[in-house]
Amino acid sequence: MGGGAPMTAPPPPPPRDDDDVEGASARAHDQRRTYGDIAASFSLMGWTAFGGPAAHVGLFNKTFVRDAARPWMSQGVFSELLALGQCMPGPTSTQMSFAMGITQRGALGGVLSGGLFQYPGLILMTLGGAGAAEVLVNPGGIFSAFTAGVSVAGAVLVVSAGDSLARSQAKTPTTKALCALSAVVSYYYATAWLFPTLIAFGGCVTVFEAHQREKRVKKLDANADASASASADADADADEVAHLGVKPITGACLIISWLPTLITLP
Repeated sequence: MGGGAPMTAPPPPPPRDDDDVEGASARAHDQRRTYGDIAASFSLMGWTAFGGPAAHVGLFNKTFVRDAARPWMSQGVFSELLALGQCMPGPTSTQMSFAMGITQRGALGGVLSGGLFQYPGLILMTLGGAGAAEVLVNPGGIFSAFTAGVSVAGAVLVVSAGDSLARSQAKTPTTKALCALSAVVSYYYATAWLFPTLIAFGGCVTVFEAHQREKRVKKLDANADASASASADADADADEVAHLGVKPITGACLIISWLPTLITLP
């Protein structure tokens, strides 16, 4: 016979209402940008985005995610799109420019955002090739000085974008170490197959880390406070991973399909 109050189990969480889930999905759908918003965002960006793919990706992150009053997507979704672009051949900024519109208005939105971002370069390069070929091939002293200054400014934009992306993507000690290792290796050793190798290595390391984290959480599952503390160590955007219509095994097969081409390149 004890005088203490009987132990009672905590009440179960309320069941999820399908109507609430559908309502949240509808609200998320209503928050997508219109075709007019996409056109307004990208109509001038193609004329002002200098510095190459790295600077462009940093600009997308700042404009549409980090500093946006109404972000187009979460940082987690942006990271997934960036990772997908890195695993595909071609400039990542070109792929991301289409992806920004696709996330808002599907394929037509992607054509609109990507087309508006690409056409200034098409026009300027066409005009440059048609009317300034001789100047570009045999530049004078003034023009050479001007292009040297532009190149330096472009390098500064790339460094700034790289710093911004590193801060937004490398949030854990593991990802920071991977970022530093990749930078050093790619700087001192340049070959065609190096970049996919670094991407695959980084993916394997983070998958292993996530697996170990899940095992720790399961062991502490009996204690809600400890479990919550362990979960807090995870990337804040881990639950924001977007499903883009392709299964992981399909994506792996697509990557493997073009690896032989990269390996055989000189």
